[in-house]
Amino acid sequence: MNKAGWLAKAICLAGLLIPNFVHSSPLADPRWEQLNSEQQQVLAPLAADWNRYAPDKKQDLLTIVPRFAELTSGQQQRLQRRLKAWTELSEPQRDEIRANWKKLQQLPPAQREQALSRLRSRDAKPLASSP
Repeated sequence: MNKAGWLAKAICLAGLLIPNFVHSSPLADPRWEQLNSEQQQVLAPLAADWNRYAPDKKQDLLTIVPRFAELTSGQQQRLQRRLKAWTELSEPQRDEIRANWKKLQQLPPAQREQALSRLRSRDAKPLASSP
């Protein structure tokens, strides 16, 4: 296919997709009350603080919702426990976690995987001993 034909098809496809995208685009800074019931259910641990979050933070959190249904029940519960635990941290604690995450991301892949493995095994131990 020549470039002109390919370009014409791409423009037609874009023309079909853009109206749907614009129509279904989420609010940039939704308040808790503007979230649908599925979003509220998944993000329930964040309800008390939701309206104080920055718009980009809200958008990042909303990306969890479509994938939530694909998780097992145990994974869903774990995610919601972690969301709740995050809301209970002080701002300095959150800042420290963010700084540590940045450091982790800067490690070479092998070292990063080692560090993540240690964290996973440390996190798994209390779960194994709980009833």
